[in-house]
Amino acid sequence: MADDAARITKELADCSERLTLAIEEYADSCREAANKRSDYDVAWAKSLLKSQLKTVAERESEAVIVCESAMRDARIAESMRDALRERIRALSAILNSIQTRASFLKEEMRLTDRRY
Repeated sequence: MADDAARITKELADCSERLTLAIEEYADSCREAANKRSDYDVAWAKSLLKSQLKTVAERESEAVIVCESAMRDARIAESMRDALRERIRALSAILNSIQTRASFLKEEMRLTDRRY
């Protein structure tokens, strides 16, 4: 049981550290996605204002072509942010399950008069 306790303690520390790093990365990822989305939105608006085409559909099609790179960058940044959010959720679930295992082990050790 002592080996189990040591292993679970290490798992808790490792998972907690990974979760902390992911949360820090998430803040940076949110900032990057917001900046890139803002860049794209401004480029889109400028493109629409400059367009000499007659219909809305034509102006929007032209804006897509003009803003292709900014649009791609924004979508990639937003996807990376979303993926990181899911990673945080997964790490939280893993941490929760490790904590549950630790509680069960602690209770088992208490019932058998062993120290945790």
